Amino acid sequence: MPSPETTDVLVIGAGPVGVTLACELKRHGASVRLVEKKAGPNQHPNAAIVHVRTLEILSAMGAVDGFLKEGYPFPGMHFHFFSKRSVFIDVSGVDSPYSMPRTLGQQVTERIITEHFTRLGGNVERSVEAVGMEQDEKEVRVRLRHLADGNREEIAPARWVVGCEGSSSITREAAAIPFPGERYPGKEFLQCDANVRWTYPHGYGYQFMTNEHVLLLFAYDKKGHYRIICARNDRDPENKNPPTLDEMQELVRTVADPTAELYDPVWFNRFRSGHRLAASFRQGRAFLAGDAGHVHVPIGGQGMNYGMHDAFNLGWKLAAVAKGEAKPDLLDTYEAERHSVDETLIKATDFGFHMVVQPNAAARVALHYVIPTVLGTETAQKRIRNMLGEMNVAYSDSALSEDHAGSRGPVAGDRAPDALLVRMPERRTASLFDVLHGTRWTLLLFAGAEPTVKDIESLEKISGPLAQKYGTRIAIHLILCGEPPVPVHENWAAGVLMDRERYAHEKYGVDTAPCLYLIRPDWYIAFRGALEHHRCLTDYLVRIFV
Repeated sequence: MPSPETTDVLVIGAGPVGVTLACELKRHGASVRLVEKKAGPNQHPNAAIVHVRTLEILSAMGAVDGFLKEGYPFPGMHFHFFSKRSVFIDVSGVDSPYSMPRTLGQQVTERIITEHFTRLGGNVERSVEAVGMEQDEKEVRVRLRHLADGNREEIAPARWVVGCEGSSSITREAAAIPFPGERYPGKEFLQCDANVRWTYPHGYGYQFMTNEHVLLLFAYDKKGHYRIICARNDRDPENKNPPTLDEMQELVRTVADPTAELYDPVWFNRFRSGHRLAASFRQGRAFLAGDAGHVHVPIGGQGMNYGMHDAFNLGWKLAAVAKGEAKPDLLDTYEAERHSVDETLIKATDFGFHMVVQPNAAARVALHYVIPTVLGTETAQKRIRNMLGEMNVAYSDSALSEDHAGSRGPVAGDRAPDALLVRMPERRTASLFDVLHGTRWTLLLFAGAEPTVKDIESLEKISGPLAQKYGTRIAIHLILCGEPPVPVHENWAAGVLMDRERYAHEKYGVDTAPCLYLIRPDWYIAFRGALEHHRCLTDYLVRIFV
């Protein structure tokens, strides 16, 4: 039977990626259906870390509070190479309102985001399986099977469909998108979540490396609850059974601490790994996000996070085109941006696997004599913090990124940094991220350290016509370092933000001359230019908006 109406977007899969996408579609004003084959919420911890940039994404969504309340602020990892304490990597101190990652089980992540989706007026349709799909130039029609209703089938029309249903994606198969990759033979991963009594301080992460094992423990709290993962030679490739508590305890005792005791386990898992990357993330009106498009070895705990970033990137774009605000070409930028980013992640995790889990002779020499020294430097630690925190993800080659210089700061395609400001006229302290909250683009007009009367008048001439034409789509703010040379009235076209301590000007590298920064709804820089590039900005907006 056909559905009574066509929805803007049908999302298949209600894991963290699918629910994130559904939330963003709702928040940006598109209609969405979210279907999930499973009858109930996920009960397993699976992915167990939420990184810094993901926390920023959740903040933009309005859903970060639950993660800050229930997640454990994870401070860093102690690395032990070949029975020697080598180095501590401090993952705190990232330049963000959320300076370190949080550890919490995936079932908690899904619950918090699903509760947010419910607050937005959404509903997860459970026990509904997608079993087929066809599309034309106008819509996609998905065959849904209602498993709790006698396997009743429904043809659900939508303008677009997004597969977030994992590596066995029916969306990807129906769209005939190749999913090439390779397995890592000879290694198995044993995994559990349990409490540990041992002679190491609780609250940190630990990695132990021997000639035969790589053992990792990630703290969920300061009381002794850990995610425990061990990679070792695969003794029986046919064995799919989860490990036992005794087996995991023996591994911890052999590799790390002979006195260790494991107790109160909540989850066990045994798996082999590899990597795959879909040839494309889009075919017509069908899109892929998360594991449906890319899977890799879980080094660094990036998989779920990058999938949520896929969803965050795609959601506002689909909504903008669905509402007729942006041109359809905007949707082409999803694959252009995310496919290369996810491919880079796969290359990095593949390198990590062959460096740490299955090192060759040269890698072993480096692990013994070189890497501990390098990891101890602040330069390396900062780079690791930003890499794990996903702060370095950028879209400089995207069609959405247009850069004309004008500052020493971040370029078009970079993540927009945060800074403290004061909102006028109420004189209320706020972060720049507070200013960016919402569904609109944001134009920041930096007046420069020493603005002249002519500078202020020029910025006013820029903001007035843009506010009149794009006021419902772009929020415009003038950022001033000190007292303006001419009165800035409350009815000025731009909102005024005071930056007396020059926090924002320094973060964005703006010196004496004014500079224009346009920020996308996903908090990435779309356009950067000096005052004389304002016509380029106007042309840029014409290309994007209807």
